[in-house]
Amino acid sequence: MAAAVQDPNRAAVAFGRQAVPQLFEQLQQRDASCSLRVLTSLCDLVHEPERLYQIVTGGNRAEPDTQSTNRAAEGSSTADPSRESFIAQLQDLLKDEDPSVRTKTCELLHLLTSHSIGRSALLSSSLLPPLSVLLDDSSSSCRRNVHLVLNGLAQMPAGAQALLILVPKLMLKLRQMEEEQEEEEVLLLSTLSSCSRLDPLPALASDGVPVLGHTLSHCSPNICREATEVLMALSVPEDGKRQVCEEQVLPVLMDLLQNGDLQVQTNAAGVIMNTVIITTG
Repeated sequence: MAAAVQDPNRAAVAFGRQAVPQLFEQLQQRDASCSLRVLTSLCDLVHEPERLYQIVTGGNRAEPDTQSTNRAAEGSSTADPSRESFIAQLQDLLKDEDPSVRTKTCELLHLLTSHSIGRSALLSSSLLPPLSVLLDDSSSSCRRNVHLVLNGLAQMPAGAQALLILVPKLMLKLRQMEEEQEEEEVLLLSTLSSCSRLDPLPALASDGVPVLGHTLSHCSPNICREATEVLMALSVPEDGKRQVCEEQVLPVLMDLLQNGDLQVQTNAAGVIMNTVIITTG
């Protein structure tokens, strides 16, 4: 009988409930090639709800109870020590010298954020600080995956709240974006939009209106769409309205009313509407 062919890009996966614990045990070897194979296998397994639950609960055999499931769905970031045992092991991999390992680790975290329980577990972990460092990573693939993780977290209120502290850094990154980084810029703006809808003050304090006003001149409709979305949130407070006027953003918005993208037109009209409505006490 012919021997089974093992994919050289993936680690061997144990049967049943032993699959996830055994893979995380192999991550302790700190070998780049081994880590890549293990992470690739984990990325395959995380699509299975039971395996994902094992990862975020540290291999807990029990099924999620109603209370913990509800907390995850509501975006609770209350720490659960049992969730740390596996996810916390990924922290060292985020600092690995091999950019492929860092990239694949972020890919796994992105897949976790596709589920509410994964987002909740990540917020309960200590991974946000090392993740934010990777916004400056030398690998464009790694940076893209970091933005995907942050954007996934920002889709829930608790995630957007936790990311407010990163808004000044995100605004700085927006200033530094280059033409070939369109996908990163769109993801960054989408994250800023979620955070600013929750609280526009951090972005306003980081020169958000002039920076976004400059971004509106970008030829990409995707970037214009997201930038005007952020400006809609920033133009709600009185200080935001004032800045939109002082930074001469209104004429640019008026031009966007003729844009070929309907969503860009709608968002631009929304910013103008917010700006001209001034409520006095």
